[in-house]
Amino acid sequence: MSSRPDADAAELRALGVAADVAELLAGSDALARVADHLVVITPEVDEVSGDARALVTFLAPSVHTGSDLVAELATAAAARHPEIDRLVLVLLAGSEPPTTPGGAAYMRYVLATDRLVTARPAPGTQVRRATADDADDVVPLFAAALVDGYRRSGSTTDQSTVDDYAAELFVEALEVGAVFVAHDGDGFAGHATVLPDQDDLTGQDRLELFDQFVLPRAHGTPVGPLLTSAAVEHARRVGLPLRGYVSGGDATADKVFDALLAKGWRPDTTYWSLPLSSLARPAEVVPGG
Repeated sequence: MSSRPDADAAELRALGVAADVAELLAGSDALARVADHLVVITPEVDEVSGDARALVTFLAPSVHTGSDLVAELATAAAARHPEIDRLVLVLLAGSEPPTTPGGAAYMRYVLATDRLVTARPAPGTQVRRATADDADDVVPLFAAALVDGYRRSGSTTDQSTVDDYAAELFVEALEVGAVFVAHDGDGFAGHATVLPDQDDLTGQDRLELFDQFVLPRAHGTPVGPLLTSAAVEHARRVGLPLRGYVSGGDATADKVFDALLAKGWRPDTTYWSLPLSSLARPAEVVPGG
């Protein structure tokens, strides 16, 4: 069962929610208590795939999200937002992703720490800030990353829409973020793109390593470490946290995730997605009931 929580702004602030956000959430329909868990339920429509989904953000870590809890969260989200077709759980570090059939962890974030050692310059490999002239190299990689991300989350996309969005994103990244491109003796070898971001609940400004791609021919060379180092050093210069992510939850993604932790990243938020069609939905649900 879900209910309107008795949490006030003071309790939300104690959980790390920014003061202005806490005032807005307290007493609003976005805040719910589901099986004794305080959560924020917000709808969104993806601008590329058009999917209507509800993001359910837990306000405390170390949550055990069993199948019964997932079903209750889906009921609460659908009651508030009947238009949604997908549930996305936003799990803080320390929480276990659910094992509910049909769902999957499609994005696992990591935060760079001071333990992360940056790579030294390598002869024959150059990393520099990108310009508009690099669009032909970088934009197709943006598009490929977007298609892969949507596929892993269970969404379908229109290629022309993705291509247009990728081109717009590149322009935005040049203006407000940082795009780094690597070249070696054979030409363009990869990129790392950093975008500004902000935590919706805490209000903390941060940077996101939105995409990094190394051409297959440059795997195992200094290109990858140098691109990552460029992003990390940029974040350190501007004094903001940097987070990256691993797409997917299969064995290959697990291996990449573990390798990042070993290099000095630490676990952060996990996004777990479930189509509501995977769950039996009740005939009638009363919001806040």
